[in-house]
Amino acid sequence: MILGIGIDIVSNSRFEGKSRGFLEKLFTERELEAAVAHPSLNEYYASRFAAKEAFVKALGTGFRNIAPADIEIYEDELGKPYIRVLKALGFDGTVHLSISHERDSSIAMVVIEDGKK
Repeated sequence: MILGIGIDIVSNSRFEGKSRGFLEKLFTERELEAAVAHPSLNEYYASRFAAKEAFVKALGTGFRNIAPADIEIYEDELGKPYIRVLKALGFDGTVHLSISHERDSSIAMVVIEDGKK
């Protein structure tokens, strides 16, 4: 059963010139390290932040009791993104994530399913 759906779009330019201190509030150290290898830093940050926003929208909570840096976006060996929650939220479910980019914007969609079979 689907528990929640979230979607978010972020302008890639939103992250131009942001300080390391600002970025540390939104991203984990692992995400900040991975960003350096990405061809476009702004696109990387925008897409990951959109994914975090979409996730908390799917939860239905927004960023209450969870910070952006409590959510980490990984990629598997094929480049498929997935979410790892670093803070216990008390749900046992499956999280599906899709991220897409355009020249000016990045978008992410999250679907959360319950863990019951």
